[in-house]
Amino acid sequence: MSGRQRTLFQTWGSSISRSSGTPGCSSGTERPQSPGSSKAPLPAAAEAQLESDDDVLLVAAYEAERQLCLENGGFCTSAGALWIYPTNCPVRDYQLHISRAALFCNTLVCLPTGLGKTFIAAVVMYNFYRWFPSGKVVFMAPTKPLVTQQIEACYQVMGIPQSHMAEMTGSTQASTRKEIWCSKRVLFLTPQVMVNDLSRGACPAAEIKCLVIDEAHKALGNYAYCQVVRELVKYTNHFRILALSATPGSDIKAVQQVITNLLIGQIELRSEDSPDILTYSHERKVEKLIVPLGEELAAIQKTYIQILESFARSLIQRNVLMRRDIPNLTKYQIILARDQFRKNPSPNIVGIQQGIIEGEFAICISLYHGYELLQQMGMRSLYFFLCGIMDGTKGMTRSKNELGRNEDFMKLYNHLECMFARTRSTSANGISAIQQGDKNKKFVYSHPKLKKLEEVVIEHFKSWNAENTTEKKRDETRVMIFSSFRDSVQEIAEMLSQHQPIIRVMTFVGHASGKSTKGFTQKEQLEVVKQFRDGGYNTLVSTCVGEEGLDIGEVDLIICFDSQKSPIRLVQRMGRTGRKRQGRIVIILSEGREERVSRAAETQFDT
Repeated sequence: MSGRQRTLFQTWGSSISRSSGTPGCSSGTERPQSPGSSKAPLPAAAEAQLESDDDVLLVAAYEAERQLCLENGGFCTSAGALWIYPTNCPVRDYQLHISRAALFCNTLVCLPTGLGKTFIAAVVMYNFYRWFPSGKVVFMAPTKPLVTQQIEACYQVMGIPQSHMAEMTGSTQASTRKEIWCSKRVLFLTPQVMVNDLSRGACPAAEIKCLVIDEAHKALGNYAYCQVVRELVKYTNHFRILALSATPGSDIKAVQQVITNLLIGQIELRSEDSPDILTYSHERKVEKLIVPLGEELAAIQKTYIQILESFARSLIQRNVLMRRDIPNLTKYQIILARDQFRKNPSPNIVGIQQGIIEGEFAICISLYHGYELLQQMGMRSLYFFLCGIMDGTKGMTRSKNELGRNEDFMKLYNHLECMFARTRSTSANGISAIQQGDKNKKFVYSHPKLKKLEEVVIEHFKSWNAENTTEKKRDETRVMIFSSFRDSVQEIAEMLSQHQPIIRVMTFVGHASGKSTKGFTQKEQLEVVKQFRDGGYNTLVSTCVGEEGLDIGEVDLIICFDSQKSPIRLVQRMGRTGRKRQGRIVIILSEGREERVSRAAETQFDT
């Protein structure tokens, strides 16, 4: 891989016109003409013939190169005399520069969401596919839907024959995966699958020449990405790593861990303010709306604090919970106090007493989780959580019994049950009462933030429709709403369903986490994303499953319904908008604790 390599620009696909001479390519280091300035398109039959010729040439070249007696770990010196860059899309200088750099050094590519990380990966993968005719190229993504999306995206960019590519997930049988490893050269899979196949000896580790790692910020601790790299270096040092992430880490320490774990030698970092990025990114307007709790929710909160005090008082009296400011305590602080008690128990507390204290800690941790739900998500989310305790589905028998004996708690629980009992069964099935045709039932706003969110969404569609009078233009705008909890996602969707057909809403959640909730399979997730991109829905309400990686398409308005302690997650959410035109982000926060948490997260991100 000498520094004297030439760059060859090659075009695949019938949408791009060919120049005269050798079909589909122009060699040398000159910048190619943009596709729009080339000659008139060839007839469809001629285009099809050229595409067929491209495939035949690629396969023939591969077969010929495979027969060569290759040295240098399988590197083909004739193929390595140049590297190929596609002109299917207009050539962007930053993509060209990063692609060239990533060929010759293990590289962490940090690009804002929507600016072509997958395109760069496809270029690097294709060149290693050419340079090492008997080698393997692997693309790892953390989830099955991402794996499926990336294999399609890479196939669209570069001319690797489809017969040489394969997708593998945990649902692929182990014996089948072993055959695929032997017969295919470009593999797309989840890191867990690769860890398993490396440990079983099914993966030919020494033959891997290029490893692409998507959502690379996950490479911390003992995550599967780290295990894969550690295993590979046991067999070979002759492989390239390309790591991709929009957000490499929340702080310098986390970024350094990623760099160390993935053997990174170079970082290609671009922000939205980078000069070579500005042309392709659009302004994003960020607004923060602070919403007061309101009288009803404040009254519920006051009652709930009294319940918290009755259960935390015993721990305070035993001097195992030092913080006495009950309303401002957090679940995390109670967990720390419990851990401290376990490490350094008082000699006066033994046997049965120790078990009693452990039980009191468990109840307080659960109650404080409910307290956070009440403040951030509202009364309905709190009720659903408490239902899980009281009906035994959360397996907390002692908590259920203790709470059942508390008069204030049972009054509050019964009050919430009268308000929201009808919605629980429909939510568990993933179908709102509105969607079932129960339109006579009045929607109960369990948190003032819901009304504010409704106002923002309705205002967006009204103003968009006023500015864009044609039916086609009206269907172009998209809204995405994020909430951390599945019950809240369903509640928001139910509220917005009242405004059909102006708002066509769909939920987007991950796999089911328990018997009481219905999740989305990989196939269902991909279908929802497709319908959202194609215009079947114009509003998507999502949990964190929609934050990373998935190509949601262009979104004009993003609403974050809760504060994010993790700056990575906030940036991932923001990265869904402003890809093709100016975008707007609205963060809706409760006055008080949630507002303070958000401010703390911003401070962490700024530093």
